[in-house]
Formats: sequence, structure tokens, C-alpha cells
Amino acid sequence: MKVAFLGAGLMGEPMAGHLLRAGHEVFVVAHRNREPIQRLVAQGAMEVESVAAAAAASDLALMILPTSREVEKVLFGENGIAAGMGPNYLSVDMGTCYPADTRRLAERFARSGGRLIDAPVTGGVEGARDATLSIMGGGDVEAFEKIRPLLSTFSSNLYHFGDIGAGHAAKLVQNMIGFIEVAAVAEGLALAKALKLDASTFFHMLTNSHSNSPIIQWMVPKVFAGKFEAEARLDIAYKDMSQAVKLGREMTSLPLNIANAATEVFQLSRSFGFGDQDSTAVVRGLEKLLGEEIRVSSSENPSV
Repeated sequence: MKVAFLGAGLMGEPMAGHLLRAGHEVFVVAHRNREPIQRLVAQGAMEVESVAAAAAASDLALMILPTSREVEKVLFGENGIAAGMGPNYLSVDMGTCYPADTRRLAERFARSGGRLIDAPVTGGVEGARDATLSIMGGGDVEAFEKIRPLLSTFSSNLYHFGDIGAGHAAKLVQNMIGFIEVAAVAEGLALAKALKLDASTFFHMLTNSHSNSPIIQWMVPKVFAGKFEAEARLDIAYKDMSQAVKLGREMTSLPLNIANAATEVFQLSRSFGFGDQDSTAVVRGLEKLLGEEIRVSSSENPSV
């Protein structure tokens, strides 16, 4: 299959790599960070001069972009998908976007002669590298099922949730749950530090308690090592949390008290300038309040 792959970032690059290794033709476009594009070209991807050219050369487009704003620009901007696509062209929004925006863009794209479905991914950079991502689909179920084999080249679990935007709704709720735990772990580590509990011993106790979780096992060693290089930026985590809260307000009558509070924990770290760091840097705002960092030596940190 001929695929325009738009958004070769930390997750997009390995996803596109899996497509290439599966024998698909992949078309990419110049990016502000050219290194991923160059690596994909070295693996066999074809770089074209514009998004419109990628659409013209391909059967469908996979987009993994930060927000609906970027999706709209890629679909309808100068030399965007709509300018180069053929009739009934399929575009798949694999980022984490707001459902109402997705529905609006799908209606506009249909008027231009195309089809848009949402299929956001979860599983992080590791899942993208290992081809174990989970995908949450929304929109035309026939189109989703038709490209299931394509999506399965980098994912191990695919779910379809309903009409257009339903996949994005599922992704926002899933992210909300995960980021609430990230904020809770950050507060727990800060409280343990304030109480002068030994950090390494406390971590080992956590991993042998009912509180243990994959997030604790992933997050705490990174905090201990001070490794906050972005896999999923804190700013993006805050955006997703804010959108989940907004979704609850607009579409339901549910009070999302815990989600609202966790969102403010992320905002605290953003206010100290840590928005470009990893989502685990949510702990850094609390460290600022403590006046000290939560770190352990490499000999005490099992991941270092």
C-alpha cells in the first residue's frame, strides 16, 4: 500500500519504519527536524516536496500530529492533503485531538471529497518501537477494518468505539487516567521526601505493594535519575488533561474533581518552565516547592 506518513516524530518515526519493513511504500515530507526524515529515507521512504504531493502519490494518509490545529493545516493548508488527493481519499488522524474538532474537520473534509477517521495510538515511544501500540478507532468502521492490516504493522490491539471522534474521546479518557496517576506518584514522592523517608527504600516498598503499577515502575527511576528528556512532553500532557476536563463539562454532567486537581499539578510544573520536558517532570514543580530534588545515586536506582 502507498502511505503518506505525516508526523515523523518520536513515535511517528518508528511507526513509519514498521510500515517500510512490512513492504509498504511510504511518502514523507520535510520536517522542522530533518533527522527522522533522513533516517526514514535511508530505510527506503520517499521524500516529496509537499503534503499535496504526498497525497497525490499515495492511497491514504496517516497523520500523527500534536493538536487539531496542525491536523487542520495539513488537511486544508496551502499544498495540503485536500489540494493533492484523489476522490474518496482516506486520512487517518492518529494524534490526540479534541472530538468536536475532529467531527468538524471530518465534515469539512467530506465536502472536499475525502474521508477522515480518527485512530489515536497509545503505548508511548517504547510501544511504537516494539510495534505493540493500542489503537482506538472512530468513524467509518468499514474504512477502519479495511486498513486494520496496515495499522497492525505497528500495533497489537485495535478497538473501534463508534462514530467520528469516538476514538479521540477514548484516548482522552485513557490519558486522563494515566496522567492522574503520574500526578499522584509525583505528589507521593514529594511527600515521602518531605517526611525524610529514604527514597530508594520507599520505591522498593512501592513495587512490592498493592500500589505497584507500570507507571510507578516507569516513572520513579526516571525521576531518581533526573532523566526528563521528553518522550511525551509535559505541555502535551497538560493539553490532554485540559481537553479531557473540557470534554466532561461539555458532553456530560460528571464532576471530574480528581482530573481537575491533577491538571493543576501539571500546571505548577509548567509555571516553573518545565513544559518542554517529559511528562514525568510534573514532579519538578513540587521539588521547587520543597527546595530540593528527589534523586538517588545510580547504585541505588535499578534502571540506571
